[in-house]
Amino acid sequence: MIGWVTALVHWAGAHPELAGLLVAAIACGESLAFIGLVIPGAVMMLGAGALIGVGALEFWRIFAWAVAGAIVGDGVSYWIGHRYRDQIARLRYLRNRPELLDRGRRFFQRHGGRSVLLARFVGPVRPVLPVVAGMMGMPPSRFYLYNSLSALAWAPAHLLPGMAFGASVALAGQVAGRLALLFAAVVLVTWGVTWATRTLCRWAGAHAGDWTEGILRWQRRHRPFAWLVGDLLDPQRPALGPLLLWLALLIAGLWLFFGVLEDVVTLDPLVYAGHAFYHLLQQLRTPLGDRVMTVCTELGDAAVTVPVTAAVFSWLLVRGAWRDALYWLAAVGFAALAVATIKLALHTPRPTGLYSGLDAYSFPSGHTTVSTVVYGFLAVLTATALRAQRRWIPYALAALLVIAIGFSRLYLGAHWLADVAAGIGLGTAWVAILAIARVRHPGGSQRHHGLALTSIVVFVAAAGWHIHHRLPSDLQRYAVRVPTQSMPAGRWWDAAWRALPAYRIDLEGEREQPLNVQWAGDLATLRRVLIADGWRAPPPLTLRNALRWLLPRPALEDLPLIPQLHSGHYQALVLVHPADDLASSGRQLVLRLWPTATRLFPSAAPVWIGTVAWQRVERLPLVSFPRNAGGYDNALGRLALALSPVPWKVVDRAPSVEGPTSGWSGHTLLAAKPAAESLPENSQMLLTVGFIFHSGL
Repeated sequence: MIGWVTALVHWAGAHPELAGLLVAAIACGESLAFIGLVIPGAVMMLGAGALIGVGALEFWRIFAWAVAGAIVGDGVSYWIGHRYRDQIARLRYLRNRPELLDRGRRFFQRHGGRSVLLARFVGPVRPVLPVVAGMMGMPPSRFYLYNSLSALAWAPAHLLPGMAFGASVALAGQVAGRLALLFAAVVLVTWGVTWATRTLCRWAGAHAGDWTEGILRWQRRHRPFAWLVGDLLDPQRPALGPLLLWLALLIAGLWLFFGVLEDVVTLDPLVYAGHAFYHLLQQLRTPLGDRVMTVCTELGDAAVTVPVTAAVFSWLLVRGAWRDALYWLAAVGFAALAVATIKLALHTPRPTGLYSGLDAYSFPSGHTTVSTVVYGFLAVLTATALRAQRRWIPYALAALLVIAIGFSRLYLGAHWLADVAAGIGLGTAWVAILAIARVRHPGGSQRHHGLALTSIVVFVAAAGWHIHHRLPSDLQRYAVRVPTQSMPAGRWWDAAWRALPAYRIDLEGEREQPLNVQWAGDLATLRRVLIADGWRAPPPLTLRNALRWLLPRPALEDLPLIPQLHSGHYQALVLVHPADDLASSGRQLVLRLWPTATRLFPSAAPVWIGTVAWQRVERLPLVSFPRNAGGYDNALGRLALALSPVPWKVVDRAPSVEGPTSGWSGHTLLAAKPAAESLPENSQMLLTVGFIFHSGL
C-alpha cells in the first residue's frame, strides 16, 4: 500500500496535465445525473488535495481543472433535464426509484435557484438537482451563474482539507495538539460571534413591538421629555427595533471608551492588568502564531483599508448614493482624525518601539479603531441589500474581522489591552451614531445591491497584494524582542554558563532532553568546523520529503527530522553525523542549537544552547520517523573530538531529578569561536580522563 502511494505521488509529479484531466473527469462524473450517486468523488478530491499538500501537484492548476469538471458535469445534467423534461421520469431506473426526483423537486421548490448552489454540498440531491432544474424550466443564464458559483466553492471545500492532511503529516508529531487547540479556539470564537450577532439582530426585530408599547407608556408618564421620543425614537417608525439596538450600541461604545480612557489617564488597575496580559501573550508566542497574527494585523493596515475606502466611495458616487457617500467619508475621516488627536493629547508609549513619529504613541489603537469603523459601517451599507433574516451576516463577518485584527495587535506586542478596548469602543460608538443618523434621515439612502461583492473583491485583492509584499518585513518588525544580557566572555566561560537552561522546554512547558552544548560565536564557523569532520545537514523538511516517513523500511539518513522548539523558538542549526562503527549502526548523531539572550563582550558574540544525542528510526505500523535515542554523554564525547580546531572544555552540571536524565550524567560542552580577548589557550586539555572513560571514547 505504501509503495502504491509513493508511486502515485511520483506519477502525479511527472504528469501534472494528465493528473489535472483525471481530476476534471472525477469532478465531472461526481456531478453527472444519477451517475454521481455511485462515484466517490469527494474522497477522490480529498486525495487530490493530499497530493497538492505534499507538493506533487500545483494547487491553482488542479483547482481550475476541478472547477471546469464540476461545471461541465452539472451543465450536462441540466441539458438532459431541459431537453427531455418529463420523459426522464419514465426511465426504468427512475420508475423503480421515484423518490430521487421527488426529493429533488421538493428541494428546488423550497430554495428556488439557490438550490443549484446548495445541492452541490448535499449528497442525496447533488447529482439529481441539475436535472430537476432543467425539467422545471430554470433559465439557462441563471442556472449557469449558480452552477459556476457552486463549482468555485465546491472545489476548494474538497481540496483544502486534503491539502491540510498532506501537510499535517510533516508536523503531526510536534504540533497536532496545538493545532487542535487552535482550531477549537477559532471555531469557538467564530461560533460565539456568529450566534451572538444573529441572536441580537433577531431579538431586536422580534421585540420591536414591545419596545414601541413601552416607549408610548413612558412618553405618557414623562410629558416633559416627550420631545426626546418624538425627535429621536418615533414609535411610528418601522425601523424602531434596529434604531434602539444602535442606540444601545452607542451607549455601550461610549461607556467602554470613556471608561478605559479614565483608567489610562488615572493609571487605574486596568493599566497594570494590561501589562500582565501583554507579558502573558509574549510568553505564548510561537513562529506559526506570529505568521498568522501578522497576516491578521496586515488586514487592518492602510494598504488594505484605503483601497476599500476608495472603492466603496467610488461605487456609491457612481450609483448616485451621494448621502451614503458623505456618511462613508465622515465615518473614515472622523476615525483617522480622532485617533491622531487622542494620541497627540495623551502621548501614551507603546509596549515596544515598533514605530516612529505619531505612530509611536499607543492609545487608542489606530488599527482597531479604523478597522471597526471601516468594516462596521460597510456592514451597515451592505446589510440593507439583504433580506431581514440575513442582515446579521455582514455584521458577524465585520465583528470577526475586527476581533482578529484587535487580538493580533495584542499578540504581536504592538498595543496594550486598553488601547484595543478603547479602539473598539470608539469605533463602535461612531458607527452607531452614523447608523442612527442614516435610519432617521433615509432620504437618498438606497439598497446597495452589488456593493458587498465589490468590497470583497477589492478587499481580497488589496490584502493579497499587501500580504505578499509585506509579510517577510513585517515578520521581522513584529518579532519577539527579548532583552539581551551582556557579560564578559571569561565570566561565561568560568561559571555564568550555569545560568542558562539545563533542559529543553517544549510548547507545553514540559522539560525534555538535556541541553548539553553551549556555543559562543556565529553559527557559520561552527557549521564549517563540523562539516569538515563529516557532519552534514539532514534532508530538509518539505512536504515531498515527509512522504519518506511512510516508506516500509526507510534509511535513517534519508528521513527529514521532526522540528523541535525550545521556549517557543525553532532550532537555528541542525546537523547530523552517521555512526562510524558497527556498534552504533542504525543510529546517527544529531546536534540542535537554539538562540539565547546572552551576548559576550567586547566581541558581542551570541551564545547558543543546544543538545547532541543519538537518534534511531522509530517504526510504527504505517509511519517510520527519527526519534531520540539518548546516549548524551557518548554523543557529547564524539562531538568534542570534532571540535578540536576551536577552544572547548567539558564541565559538569548536576542533572535535576525533575528532568529526563537517561544517558546524561550532567556533562556539558562549552565551545567558542576563537577570540583574542576571551578564552585561555589549549582549552581542549580540560577534557578529563573521567569524561573520556564515561563517554566510551
